[in-house]
Amino acid sequence: MSKKPQRHIYAIGGLALPPEANAYGLAKYSRSAKPASETFTNMAEKILQGSEATKKFFEIFYFQYGHASIADLAHVSMALDNISMVTAIDVVDEQLWDGQERSTRYQKYSKDSVHTPSSVVKNAKLKKLYEGGVEYIMDEYKKTYDELLPVVREENPLPKGYAEGAWKSSTRARAFDVARYMLPLGTYTSVGQITSGRTMEKMISRLYSSEYSEVRDVADDLKVACNEPAFNPFTKEIKEALSTLNKEVKSGSDAAKKVRRLRKILKEVHPLPTLVKYTAPVKYLVQTKKDMQQVAKEYLKIKKVDSSKDVTLFSNQDPLVEAVTTLLYWVTHYSYEQIYNQVNSWSKKKLTEVFELGVRKRERHNELLRMLDTHSLTFDILMDVGSYRDMHRHRRTVQIPQDYTYEHGYDWHPEIERYGNLYAYQVTMDAQEETLKKLEKSNHEASVYLMSMAYKRRSLFKMGWNEVDYIGKLRTGVGRHLSYWNIALRMVEEAAKVNPVRASHIPTTPLSEDTVYER
Repeated sequence: MSKKPQRHIYAIGGLALPPEANAYGLAKYSRSAKPASETFTNMAEKILQGSEATKKFFEIFYFQYGHASIADLAHVSMALDNISMVTAIDVVDEQLWDGQERSTRYQKYSKDSVHTPSSVVKNAKLKKLYEGGVEYIMDEYKKTYDELLPVVREENPLPKGYAEGAWKSSTRARAFDVARYMLPLGTYTSVGQITSGRTMEKMISRLYSSEYSEVRDVADDLKVACNEPAFNPFTKEIKEALSTLNKEVKSGSDAAKKVRRLRKILKEVHPLPTLVKYTAPVKYLVQTKKDMQQVAKEYLKIKKVDSSKDVTLFSNQDPLVEAVTTLLYWVTHYSYEQIYNQVNSWSKKKLTEVFELGVRKRERHNELLRMLDTHSLTFDILMDVGSYRDMHRHRRTVQIPQDYTYEHGYDWHPEIERYGNLYAYQVTMDAQEETLKKLEKSNHEASVYLMSMAYKRRSLFKMGWNEVDYIGKLRTGVGRHLSYWNIALRMVEEAAKVNPVRASHIPTTPLSEDTVYER
């Protein structure tokens, strides 16, 4: 009688198994009846001999046969230090992404904390105007924070029994929350991420397709990082220990052979050299965007951008109308409602014509554009970029943001008037807008990088009901930014118009429960 297989669950990987080798082993394991431990042990010698076996495997099964799921098995941790908020927003714009971005709540920034685009550096006159704008807004940011902190603490005194250190931290965070609206989008931040090889490949190609120079440069840097030895805090210690061992053993001895083998096992690894090999700008994305810009110019008869509504919900749309409306929304600054009201009246022939423009340049390996995805609920949200950065983290949504603009105006923290700084803030922002307009005439990129987080950005968030429930629960409550807290409440209000029964069960917290003392 044959013996029944016994369950055995264990982790695989570690120091000597680079991501691609791990993916190779797991892929081989899925095609074998042997336990993973045996599969990995058998292929270990191939890994030590070099990466040729791994490369050959990926060339055949991933690139030739299109077994894309194999690349999902290779995960790499990546740090992106000192990239602008503009680039960080683009980097994290992946649905299958895990990571975190540095918060603006816990540190003070200066004029040296803002990126200068390469196109600005090359133009002396433009550089002077841009850097003057940066210096002005960062001086005002510092001044605002310095003035706010004592007022916030006066208005929110240390409660009895409350730890002084926690109180100082909480009040400091609130002062930063108010002042951060002034921070330019060029402000440096950092991103830590863990992604699969497939997500990394898509990300790099998408970043290469950006109109912003720094974003394209970061795509280059990511590709290089995937081909270079990964940072390991133990590398120096390992090298020194192996060097010491090598000196202590006799040349040609068994011990010397073991040390040489250890050198191979513990050598620095290159994370994803094969999987990012063919990354390049996505022609389908770039060319379709140009086509849609031309369609919008020819077909949309809208006189003025409507920036009057913060949240608008659409549901039960015809899939073709939704797809065409979204494509045109993507390349303009109009509200979804403005475009929808025109598109919904178009003939089937005209709708089909525009839709086919959105797919005709798709190549065999391209996924459909996310603009063509349809969902049960479509929220058109207009909010400050600071708030958008937080809402952007919701991976279960399909997001189609429009480009940055000062055309929708700027917002401010709801409490700034309470602390007596609203007038000075508005004077600062109005002065900045004049500089933005001057920059926009000659360099859109410069205008965007100087633009404060206070300026509003429009984006579609498409989702199902469970995600509305999650947003209502997560984004409202003590310690939340008041800006996105309000947006989340508005989303639930809009959802109630569509289905009051479902909306009534979404757990939300009213703004009246806000307190400085918890974060």
